[in-house]
Amino acid sequence: MKTVTLDVHAEACQMAVVTECGEVVYEAKVETSPEALRRAIEGVPGAKRVVVEEGPMSALIHDALKDVADEVVSCDPTRNALIARAEDSNDERDARRLALLARVGAIRRVYVPPEPYRSLRSLTHYDQTLAEAVTAAKNQLKALCRRHGIRCKGARVYRSDGRSLFLKAAPNASVRWQMESLYRRLDQVRRERTRSRRMVLKQARKGRVMGRLEAIPGVGPKTGPPIIAWIADPARFRNRGAKSSYGGLGLKQDVSNWKPTGRAHASRRGNRELKRALFLSARGALRGKNALRRRYDARIASGWEDRKAIRDIARTILFIACAIWKSGKEYDDTKVSVPRTERGAQ
Repeated sequence: MKTVTLDVHAEACQMAVVTECGEVVYEAKVETSPEALRRAIEGVPGAKRVVVEEGPMSALIHDALKDVADEVVSCDPTRNALIARAEDSNDERDARRLALLARVGAIRRVYVPPEPYRSLRSLTHYDQTLAEAVTAAKNQLKALCRRHGIRCKGARVYRSDGRSLFLKAAPNASVRWQMESLYRRLDQVRRERTRSRRMVLKQARKGRVMGRLEAIPGVGPKTGPPIIAWIADPARFRNRGAKSSYGGLGLKQDVSNWKPTGRAHASRRGNRELKRALFLSARGALRGKNALRRRYDARIASGWEDRKAIRDIARTILFIACAIWKSGKEYDDTKVSVPRTERGAQ
C-alpha cells in the first residue's frame, strides 16, 4: 500500500507519494480545496493511505478523501519530533519525513469525530471563550474601582440595581465613561453567552444521549454537552485506562532501571475541556444524596485527600457516562460501587 502524505497549509498542500519500499515516486503542490485534493488522490493508482498532521483543516480533508483513499489518518503533530525539530525543515522535506514516520509506525493517530460532534465541540469551546470574556470584564471593572479607591465587595458592582452608586463614586468623567463602557461590554457578552448556551444545548440534544447523561448526579446542561462532544464515541476507547488518560484523569508513574521511582501522581495529559466538565460534575454530585456522594465520603474516611477523592468521583462519572451511552440503558444509582468502608458504616 502506498503512503500519501500531505503537508497542509491554508492555500496549498505539499503532497508526497511513497511506496512500501520507501521510494518517493511522486511529489506535487496541490490546492487546499476538497475538489483539488480528491483529484490528486484519485490520480494515485493502487491502494493508498493518506496521512496528515492534525490541524484546523483535518476534518475537511478527512471528509473529502475518505471515499477515494483506503484509509485517512490524522496524527498528533506534537509527537513528530523528526519534523518539528528539524533544522532544515521545508514543505518537501516535511512531507517525506511524515511518510517515514508513518511507514515505521511512529505516528500517533488522532480521532476525527463525525457530525454533529464536531459542531458541538466548536460550540462548547466558543461558549467557554465567552465565559472567560465575562470573567475578564468583571475583573477589569473591579480592578478599575479598586484603583480609584471605590469599595466594591461582593457581586453588587456587577448588578444593574447597584451600578448607579458605583458610577456616582467615580472621581471624574473619564473614569465614569470607562466604567460605563465596561458595563456595556459585560452586558453584551452576557447576552451572547445566553444565546451560546441555547445553541450548545440544542446541538447536544441531537445525539439523543443528553437525557440519559443528565440523570447522572452532577451532570447537567452545563457539563453534559462537553462530555458528549469530547467523548463522541465511547467504543473508540480500548479500556478504562484509555478513557482515564483521554479525560486527563490518569496516573503517571516514573520508571528507572525497570523499577518505579517515587509515588504515582496525576498525569497532565488529556483533554482539558473534558477534564474540566468531569471535575465540575464531580463537585456537583456531592451536593445531593446519592451513591457518588457516599463513595466520596468513604474515600475521605479511608484517609484520601480531597483532590484524590474528587478525581476518583470524576473518573467514575466518566465510566458511568460511557457505560450507559454504549448500553442505551438509564442511570441506576444502586449499581454505582461504594467502597466497603462506607457499606460497613451504614
